[in-house]
Amino acid sequence: MTAGNLSKRKLVSALLLCLVFGVVWMYYSQNAGQAQEEPQYVGPDTCSTCHADVAKEWALTVHRRTLFNEDPSKKGCEACHGPGGPHIAGGGDKTKIIRMSRLEPNEAAEICQKCHSQEAVTLWQTGLHARAKLRCTNCHDPHAPGEKTLLADMENAKLEIEGLSRSIKQAELAANDAAEGSKEKADANERTQQLKAEKAKLQKELEGVETVYQRTAEPYVCYNCHKTQQVQARMVSHHPIPEGKMVCSDCHNPHGGTRTEGLLRDESVTETCFRCHADKLGPFTFEHPPVAEDCTICHNPHGSVQDKLLVQSQPFLCLKCHAGPHSRSNTLGEAVPQSFANYYTECTDCHTAVHGSDEHNALHY
Repeated sequence: MTAGNLSKRKLVSALLLCLVFGVVWMYYSQNAGQAQEEPQYVGPDTCSTCHADVAKEWALTVHRRTLFNEDPSKKGCEACHGPGGPHIAGGGDKTKIIRMSRLEPNEAAEICQKCHSQEAVTLWQTGLHARAKLRCTNCHDPHAPGEKTLLADMENAKLEIEGLSRSIKQAELAANDAAEGSKEKADANERTQQLKAEKAKLQKELEGVETVYQRTAEPYVCYNCHKTQQVQARMVSHHPIPEGKMVCSDCHNPHGGTRTEGLLRDESVTETCFRCHADKLGPFTFEHPPVAEDCTICHNPHGSVQDKLLVQSQPFLCLKCHAGPHSRSNTLGEAVPQSFANYYTECTDCHTAVHGSDEHNALHY
């Protein structure tokens, strides 16, 4: 190979290398310029010009606290939906804004967890609800007022409806008492129709508020999926959930946890029950083994047709473990008719300390 050919090849190689470096430099220069562009945040006031109804309801939620945040990426609507600039520039193009309903459940959860980092929520990905591909918005409405606000609105609406009902009766009585064809009768009829229209409008608003409440408040939101527990909570014996003294999350953590079975807040069923029923914990000199093992051996926590949430009536519940007590009542070990009566009463009539005793191994006080 001559020196001239070698020089030509080196020159061609150098030119190609310069061309490659030039293309790479241009590509990264353009992308670097794009990366340096700051997101165009427009602020919640701009959002409210088109979404006035949503903004009005949103202002009653706890999310309004984000308005005090100086970081625009964590302020108002754009804290969840991202920068609104491209959305506005596109004439309201929905593809230019983050829409929670269009995200994968885990992606939507990550947006919520930017702010909701409390202990009860951090284990969301470990829970059964996350595994079932549920979204935060399946249970929560980020644009709806809080439960207390909704309850106050519902109570006020009911009181107004009651007042209107009384006014309607009075107007109807006035119309009946007035002479046919008189101005008084016409005015009373017109007044009656106005009051009825006002009542119907208020009832419709009340139904709307109740719908939002049941979509976001316990236990109604849980009952959307857990129908069996809804029925059990209405049985004769139940925890005071229908009365509003308890909610499902008092025992369960719907956002996940290390206790996957039932999403219980504590490590076991018994520990969960003992949070309220500490008097059953002991320690006792004589213990009843099921108490320490699992309360659900004897009780159905969500409701029962039996007294005290029992899974079965006495004495048959006790006979599942204590087969044939009192069946041999004489020295010969033969059953006598007098012992049969024990099967027609409740065991706890005599064995009153069924959860444990310091006095007697037969669990008497």
